[in-house]
Formats: sequence, C-alpha cells, structure tokens
Amino acid sequence: MRQVVDDHSLDFPGCGNSPVFLAVVEQARKLAGIPRPLLIRGERGTGKELLARYIHRQSDRSEKPYVVVNCAAFEDQLIVSEMFGYEKGAFTGALETRAGRFELADGGTLFLDEVANMSRQAQEKLLRVIEYQKFERLGGTRSIKVNVRIIAATNADLEEMMKSGEFLRDLYDRLCFAELVLPPLRKRREDIPLLIMHFVRLLHNEMPNLEEKTFSPVAIADMQAYHWPGNIRQLKNIVERLYISDEDCLIQASELPLEITTIEPIHGTFEEKVRAYEKTLLLNALKEKLGNQRSAAESLGMTYDQFRHYYRKYKLSELLA
Repeated sequence: MRQVVDDHSLDFPGCGNSPVFLAVVEQARKLAGIPRPLLIRGERGTGKELLARYIHRQSDRSEKPYVVVNCAAFEDQLIVSEMFGYEKGAFTGALETRAGRFELADGGTLFLDEVANMSRQAQEKLLRVIEYQKFERLGGTRSIKVNVRIIAATNADLEEMMKSGEFLRDLYDRLCFAELVLPPLRKRREDIPLLIMHFVRLLHNEMPNLEEKTFSPVAIADMQAYHWPGNIRQLKNIVERLYISDEDCLIQASELPLEITTIEPIHGTFEEKVRAYEKTLLLNALKEKLGNQRSAAESLGMTYDQFRHYYRKYKLSELLA
C-alpha cells in the first residue's frame, strides 16, 4: 500500500498518493543527504521552491541557512553582486561592504530559482564557484571559501537554450548531479481532492475562526477535469478565494470560476462538432458520477456496452489521465 504524503508542517504541497508524485518525493528523500547540486524542473506553479525546502529540511544541513535567489528578479550586473557580494567602493553607491548570498548560505543550502534567467557572465562565475566552492566579492581580491549545497530550478527548455548558447552546457552538467522533474497537476489529478483538503487545513491554521465548509462532489469532479495551466499555485488561489468568499457551507460547482466550468467553443465541420458534443456529454456524465462508468451510462440512457464503445472511441481514459 502506498503511503499518502501529507506533511503540511513543511509547507510542501505534498498531499498525494499518485505514483508520479510519490516517485519524485522518494527521489528527493534519497538525494537529500548527498551534498551535491540538484536541478529541479517543472512548469510554473508545480512547487519547485517548496520541493527545494523539503530537500533542505530532510538533509543534515537542516539547522543551517536556507537562502533563496530569484535569478529572474535581478538585472545582469546586479545578480553578480547579489550572489557574491561586494566591497566598499566597488561601484557607485557601494558605501559599505556587503556579503552575498553565497556567504549567507555558508554551511547550508542556496536555492537558485529561475536559474535559466542568469546572464552568461553570471553563469560563468557560478560555474567556478560550484567547482571550487570559493569566490571573490565584487571589487575584492580576497578569496572566500564556502561550503554551500546548491539546488537550482527552472521551467525553461534548457536543451534548446544550450543549443542556442544561452545556457552553458558545463553549468548544466555541474548543476545536474541529479534532476528531479515535478509533474504538472493535470498528470496527478487523483491528488486534487487531497490538495484541496490540505489548503483548507492551512487556511484554518492561519484563521482558526473561519467557518468550516466543504466542496461538493461535482465541484471536485470539475476541478479534477480542468487542465490547470497554473498548476498547484492556481489551485491554491482558487480554493482560498472560494473558501473565504463563499457564504454557504457547501461550495457548489456553479460557484467555480468560469475558466474551470466553461466548455471551449466547438469549431470545425458538422461531423467534428457532433463528435465534440458527444465527447462533452460523456465527460460531463463521468464528472457528475465521479468516474463511475455504469452510473454515467445510466444517466445518459445508454447501456454500459454502448457507453464503453464511445469511451474507447474517444479515448476518454487519456483525457481523464
């Protein structure tokens, strides 16, 4: 029996028992104690930084600093001084010596978010620091030795960036002692009910006097059927908004945002529109009956064999995967 991971004390979006999710968590747990750089990849909103925090807290560096650098938040020149610090007088406005993030993370973990946004200059400097664990502050001459475990994350297509020369292959090789790939939410739909419960618990921890509410089965089914381009971050925002703003104790499907419940316009020939409409009827019936095919068939006035014929014809198992 698979273990359901639900450790909200780590603030990790870890409610789930889907195989793809548990595989990543197990991989992260095994790698946590190995003092080598890691690369986390995944779409926006899949929880890359939270996974990095989980790895840090599972490691023997858990009592040491955990420092974050959002590489997309700094211009080319600023990222170098931000990471490595600078000496007084190194540039106009440098009125005092300042330690960089590498120094602040000494003994602990440095998380480089959106690492693909770094300039070539910063990439080259980072490459040397990873290899030798020492650097000089901007404007300085003294070599500073550190012991930092680096975890980097990106949602970029690094393979294409390496082909075009935008990202150093040597840096990729250094960062990628191991690569963890967080699955998008549409690949772990069975975890959505658990994630909803997880975010509700976090809300009640933050606001204990909040009135208790539940999501209707149809609302949950609609949320499972949605493709979630914003992934877990989008789900969390919608759950919080509905939970706080809704006045009823039961949150219905009709109260979900339009992007979740609205059927996309059907274009094409007459036959294509008929097929699309049939597919929509079948999917809606499945959602209402929480995936039970016999019940869905009955609700449409079909025999189970008829329903199974259309189920295979339209490859609904792939759409619901």
